[in-house]
Amino acid sequence: MSTANYTTRTEGQTVVNTIIWSIPNFIFLLDGKTSRELRVSESPKDQSIDTRFQLKMQFLGRCNDIIEIYYLSPVPVFLKSILTICLKRFEERSIIIKEYHTIQANKWQFLATLYKRDIASYDGHDIFLLSDGSLRLKFQFMVTNDVKIDRANIPEAQLSNDFENLLNDGLFSDVVITSAEGCDFKVHKAVLASRSMVLKAHFEHNTTECHTNVVQSLLESDVLKEVLTFIYSDKAPRVDEIPEKLLAAADYYQLNRLKSLCEEALHKKLTVDNAIDTLQLADLHSAKALKELTLEFIKDGQAKLITKTKGWAEVKSVDLIKTIYEHVITDDVDADIK
Repeated sequence: MSTANYTTRTEGQTVVNTIIWSIPNFIFLLDGKTSRELRVSESPKDQSIDTRFQLKMQFLGRCNDIIEIYYLSPVPVFLKSILTICLKRFEERSIIIKEYHTIQANKWQFLATLYKRDIASYDGHDIFLLSDGSLRLKFQFMVTNDVKIDRANIPEAQLSNDFENLLNDGLFSDVVITSAEGCDFKVHKAVLASRSMVLKAHFEHNTTECHTNVVQSLLESDVLKEVLTFIYSDKAPRVDEIPEKLLAAADYYQLNRLKSLCEEALHKKLTVDNAIDTLQLADLHSAKALKELTLEFIKDGQAKLITKTKGWAEVKSVDLIKTIYEHVITDDVDADIK
């Protein structure tokens, strides 16, 4: 049975919540084909139940090859999170550090992915397991008590906010970008050109946009607004709401980081019913990471179920079906040979 030890301490305006999650005999848990999720939600003795963090890990794949780790706060907070693996001989390895950002209340937040091959290699060289076979994870959630003050002390966050205000105010704008519905956004050539090679091309040489200072976009107003917000602030507030539309926009404007955020959001939403649609979307927009993750999802025991879905019945691409077949069958044949 897993256990969690909670401690808290205060450093100025910040409360540091530390949770050490110990899971004994973790290798046996990985080998259990029925193990799909493990949670810890106990409350620390000296901390109000209203402010406790909850933790969970999800096991993905036929052999629990991928472990995704999530956390949840019952209240909205502005925090920095650090996940550390406790290794043998009192060593530690920080595997994920997310800088200060705001999270919503009662919504699971993705933190990190672990891989079975790193945790237990079966050759006596386990990387992440302790000598007793347990897995020990240390979580640190640094919650600020004054969001405004702490935001001001983070140069990146302040710069992001200032540029977002520049977009919202339209101050000193020198070009207009128009959505598909004809909604105008006052923007700045230098900002657009520095962030997107596609937008930069509009202002080079003897283009129409150079003379009219108007850029016509095929994006709908709400999508264009999100794209511009990302261009100016490097934030994508609605990526979990409209990842499909934003993925297409990010691909078109060559915004690689936004594209990665969309791929991550779509991966979180992956189900048997939408797997084929997601795979087609990834193929259409050259989202290689999402395509590989979706193929892995299909391979890991989902293929038979997926062939019964509406998406499978309506797929028209022979190449896509061939890709799925080769990905699933090739690995199975290789496994049989070994």
